[in-house]
Amino acid sequence: MARYRLARSVALFVLLTTIGRLLGFAREMVLAAVFGASEVTDAYTISFSIPGVLFAAVGTAITTVMVPMLAAHRARGDDVAFRRLAWTLFHALLLVLVILLTLALAGSGWLVRLFAPGFTGDQFELTRRLTMIMLPGIVFMGLTGWMEGVLNSSKSFTAPAAVSIPMNLVLIAVTWFLGTRYGIEAVAWGTLAGFASQVVLQWTALRKIGLPYVPVLDWGDPDLRAAARRTTPVLLATVTRQASQVVNRALASGLPAGSAASLSFAYRVYLLPLGLLAIPLVTVLYPDMAEQAAGNRMQALSATINRALRLLTFIMAPLTAGAVLLRVEITALIYERGAFDRMDTLLTATALLYYSLGMIPFAWRELLSRAMYSLGDTRTPATNGMMSMGLSIVLSLLLVRFMGHGGIALATALATWWAALSLMFRLRRRYAQLRFYPLAVGSLQAAVATAAMSVAVWALRGPLLGRLGQHAGFVPLTASTLVLVGVGAVVYLLALLALGVEERRLLTDLLGRALARPQKERRVGNG
Repeated sequence: MARYRLARSVALFVLLTTIGRLLGFAREMVLAAVFGASEVTDAYTISFSIPGVLFAAVGTAITTVMVPMLAAHRARGDDVAFRRLAWTLFHALLLVLVILLTLALAGSGWLVRLFAPGFTGDQFELTRRLTMIMLPGIVFMGLTGWMEGVLNSSKSFTAPAAVSIPMNLVLIAVTWFLGTRYGIEAVAWGTLAGFASQVVLQWTALRKIGLPYVPVLDWGDPDLRAAARRTTPVLLATVTRQASQVVNRALASGLPAGSAASLSFAYRVYLLPLGLLAIPLVTVLYPDMAEQAAGNRMQALSATINRALRLLTFIMAPLTAGAVLLRVEITALIYERGAFDRMDTLLTATALLYYSLGMIPFAWRELLSRAMYSLGDTRTPATNGMMSMGLSIVLSLLLVRFMGHGGIALATALATWWAALSLMFRLRRRYAQLRFYPLAVGSLQAAVATAAMSVAVWALRGPLLGRLGQHAGFVPLTASTLVLVGVGAVVYLLALLALGVEERRLLTDLLGRALARPQKERRVGNG
């Protein structure tokens, strides 16, 4: 039953996230087609990132701390304490967000100089105007994060997974119909409306989990004080992770026009498989890990972590190789149209090459950080994040001199590897039950299978794509790329079969349970 619920939750999360991500790509495609990789797009990219970074500095920290605390109340069946704590956290977070927004609006010019020191003149003024328009999104993003934490702690994943769908639909419509007529400022107003749509969607889901509005803000609540204590280290970890992106964009702002935009476009491609496959698995497992840790069921927690790490490795390894080998084709298929020309494609593909090297450690880091949080340890991910940020900044400053914007992407990947391996080492040293030998074996198996896949794709790529040339049409390029992806997938799966990888049987079992829901569970289950 537990496996069935996990499979169904992950499958639904992946489906909704896939729709949202595809719409996100459609949004980026429309933006690229209308404005290209230009100074205007650079200005929007920087402005869009500012509220995201400021929200991540507060909202994500609160959300991460909320899930274990609220999940513990749910596990004990104490619904009164659950509701009281949830709404206390809501009002406290809202107050913090309003204060943060006020300070950000007052210092908007300073923020633009911080995020894009290379912008001057008209580009600086445009970025500042766009930032002023989108900054109120901080409040909407914070409330969205709070709702996600509350719903996930109750193992309700549908609404949080669907929040990007209305936002992307709004942005696609605004960019295409209003951006072409009124310019990039119309897109900024559409972005703000998109942030608001996420709040509307999730608010309706709160009543379904038994959470009607309660006007309470109990400053003396011991859980609130505990949340404040735990939030500070998580806040530092989130700030440092975002700070490295700020430095990257600042460095890119001093490079040739389009560099910041190409990094943003490539980063979205890089995040696609992580958002579709890795993050859903981590998100669905987080409440389970929190309950296992709260019940001191360390063996169960250890088994969950190890299985998840192996599964993430087998998923991410071939996707990493595929993104590296087919980076130009993938970029061209997604973006190359309208104002986005071949040079923009090559710039973005270069960034994608180096970002892709960080897919596996990114997935590992997300899971291991959640494992630390579920154990009540918020300091270790914080120190890990600060050290990773420092490493990323140093590497970016060094590599950008020789590799341009590609060096920035490579620095991010290398720092992510360090962060993931460091968290793994600290967990192993602190908790003897966590043994990563199965992960080492799985990583070797994944490497062998990925190597076989890469050889097959590389051998077929030249003859198949060479005949098309760089100006191939959308349909033939799509068909050829899909053939390469299909061949790679078949070779990879055959290699896993030959190696006897046990996750193959687990995936088959989960898929079978998800597709063949027992009649009894259909009557009593809630999906």
